[in-house]
Amino acid sequence: TKCGAIYGATNAYLEAKNSEVSSVNSALEGLLLDLAPVAEKALADMASNSDAETVAAHAVRVNVFHTIDFLLKYSAPIREKVKNGQLEIQGGIYHLDSGNVEFMG
Repeated sequence: TKCGAIYGATNAYLEAKNSEVSSVNSALEGLLLDLAPVAEKALADMASNSDAETVAAHAVRVNVFHTIDFLLKYSAPIREKVKNGQLEIQGGIYHLDSGNVEFMG
């Protein structure tokens, strides 16, 4: 459940949001900031007093649906197969600690 990229993106988003500096200093930071919409949505869904760890954990879940939306938006073949009932997209989270996959729909 602790996806390093999403945790990093959430932390980068929260730091950028709380900082007056908006420049990107590395390629990795740039990649993480590209996931800012996921972190932003997760933050909006949470209570205002939620800590970064809680927001990042929720961002992992938000990213599952963000990725499904991305596939449907940018892949015409996938979109058509879903529309015609030939394909169903199932998002899930792999829990490293247990080895279980939590399917989310």
